[in-house]
Amino acid sequence: MNEPINKDVLSGLKEIIKPELRISKQQEQEIKARSVDYKAADISCVKAIAQAAINVELFTIPLYMTGLYSIYGMHQIGDNSGLYPGRWWPGLAATAGTVPKGRFDEYDAVVKPTPTDVLTVNEQVFNGVYSVFVEEMLHLQLASNMASKIGLTPTFTSEALIDKKYGWQCYNNQTMIPHILDFKDCDSDLNKLSPEVRDYFKAHFKGESLQDLRVNATELNKEQALLFLLIEETEEDAQKIIAPQYLKPGADGRPKYFENAPFDWWQPSYTETNLPLFGSIGHMYLCYWNYLQIQYDDGTSLLDALLGSTPVQRDYFNVRPGDDEYQAQFPGVDGSLNSPELDDTRHDELKVKLINNINAITDQGEGQGVVETICQQWSHEAWAQKALSTLFAQKTEDTHTVQEKYQPDENALKADYPGDPVSGSACARIMNKRKDHFLIFKQTLELIVKYSDPSYEDKERYLTWKDWHAEGKRWNREMLNPGTCDKAKEQHPDLPGVDEIVSALNNLSRTEKSKMETHLLFSQSAVGTIKGLTTALDRYWSGKTDEFPGPAMGGSGDRVSICWATTGMAPDLVTGIAPQEDGVLYHACQGMSYRSEDAGLPPAQVFHSCKGSNDCKAQGGCGFVHSTTPGGSCGASGAKGIKSAPADNKCNNLGGCAVPISASQLFPSLPADDSDGYKMQLFSFDEYNNFTPISYITPDGGDPQQDCTDTTPMPYKEGDAVYKIAWQAYCNANDLVNKQTGEIPAPPEVDDIRLALPPST
Repeated sequence: MNEPINKDVLSGLKEIIKPELRISKQQEQEIKARSVDYKAADISCVKAIAQAAINVELFTIPLYMTGLYSIYGMHQIGDNSGLYPGRWWPGLAATAGTVPKGRFDEYDAVVKPTPTDVLTVNEQVFNGVYSVFVEEMLHLQLASNMASKIGLTPTFTSEALIDKKYGWQCYNNQTMIPHILDFKDCDSDLNKLSPEVRDYFKAHFKGESLQDLRVNATELNKEQALLFLLIEETEEDAQKIIAPQYLKPGADGRPKYFENAPFDWWQPSYTETNLPLFGSIGHMYLCYWNYLQIQYDDGTSLLDALLGSTPVQRDYFNVRPGDDEYQAQFPGVDGSLNSPELDDTRHDELKVKLINNINAITDQGEGQGVVETICQQWSHEAWAQKALSTLFAQKTEDTHTVQEKYQPDENALKADYPGDPVSGSACARIMNKRKDHFLIFKQTLELIVKYSDPSYEDKERYLTWKDWHAEGKRWNREMLNPGTCDKAKEQHPDLPGVDEIVSALNNLSRTEKSKMETHLLFSQSAVGTIKGLTTALDRYWSGKTDEFPGPAMGGSGDRVSICWATTGMAPDLVTGIAPQEDGVLYHACQGMSYRSEDAGLPPAQVFHSCKGSNDCKAQGGCGFVHSTTPGGSCGASGAKGIKSAPADNKCNNLGGCAVPISASQLFPSLPADDSDGYKMQLFSFDEYNNFTPISYITPDGGDPQQDCTDTTPMPYKEGDAVYKIAWQAYCNANDLVNKQTGEIPAPPEVDDIRLALPPST
């Protein structure tokens, strides 16, 4: 149901509307008087395009993340717990600081209060790519909400990207940007590139063409920066780089790229893998929109058929349930399409909100200009007039400057990510908030090209972990604990010493054999961690859980980062991992197997980093304790109620995170209003994996304070090593405790992998 044209609005838009851009009468007739016989196929196709839009955003996240964490650097283990004073860990993080004048700082937003430190080149590159990475997650959320609104349950494990073993086949030296472009079809004439890209290509990629580009998840070098730049090309520039023969109709009467929707050849049984190549992200949204405009010759519309139920909508960036102090980071973006004032029978209201979301995606990143094209094509309709009025009121002169309403809110970032005077996460996103993704990657490429020469001093040199290892560098204690004393160890004796960690990091790549074994394990760990994230997102958008796996994003970065830092190689995200066997009770860490005398680490297929992404019982292991009943937020210091013990949790979502358990993982303090305190419920498992609550037998033979349940809880305290508590829980659950003395067997000697893994903070 469409609103009548508002003549007052139309009068004010005379200088904005361009009649020559209006959709042709023939194409409008095909869309607005479509045979109802196509309805089943149209429902299938628009949902396939909606899934493709999700895939395009998801495709960039591990790709950008792998490049991001290839940048050499260290980060301080810092959180509100104060458990790790002075300790640093491999892997760069967003950093608060300023950029020296003239070092590609023209578009930087000024951060107030101004940080006192000056960013190194590596930190500047990291901050820029990090800000893109975060916004790609926003885009993923917006595309997913749009899909859910039209009746599609989003999937984050589409076979267009990922195989059955959760290997990312889209990064297997491919020439494809999924659903968009095959680089083999690009024109060899570099003059057809946008001037910004052409000049760099000719200067730094002599003898090569776009046809030579490959898609791999690898280090952020100049070739990878160029790939990122091309992924973010605008609609207009994308059309120019495709060879002319692929823009003309082929033997089947259809062009390979930029085919106009709706597609009369589509079958209801088709999926997103049957879609044509769109040529650009902008054209994908043009096709998406053409479907949303369809009206049938029986008086119904495609939107009528798609709407009706109450869809799952998520707004992680603007609302955090249970956190009243959280501030909306993108208040100008409609995170949810379920707002009370939105009447699904009034399609114009929904279309304005959908256009706003598409504009947020394309204005920040790829496909800039497509929203104006859509609105100009349909400028005779009321929703388009309203959208055009808003669009031109906010339009900027510079094509690479993000509209203010789509920039993150500076005050919200400072409040949500506090720091002194400003945190690294807030600073990175504020500095880069005006820049679209194309500009950020253009500057990234410029920085890499200019500052990669080894003659530059450390702070002015761009350096990756691959370079660091290639130059024969080794880990030393100063990198992990700058200063003369180890404050963290002094405060918490359960922590491993710095020298132990240094030795472990060096051992993991000491020989070619150890390096390859480490690479294999950490690659599988990265794949498993990302699998945990994507499958958790599947549950999140299907309505099976209300908890966004936000900490899994950080956990995934940790696993990718440690692979780079220990081996100098990108994690292999393509090969995948073996599936878990049904009915098998896997264990969380060294020596904690419930089915054998296995003293080793658990198999790589159960490695994960976030509550909600572990698959079954006995697989929990981080310091963020949770109650034995559902609820609580991963990343919070704790949940109220009797806690779930690490490595002895009765179900997924109830056991914390991080398998295997970092040797440095300590328990933080609990909220002051948690009356249940530091107590954990233990369970035993039988051969059928059933669980039964049991009482704890203390190591000193004493009897801890009882609570109101029939079983005795296991005590623990702030600063205890998570592995130590997990070992106690395991020994109780596996009947290994001497019932007279409370003594338990000694745990196995800590593995180098556990020493190298950072604690979850």
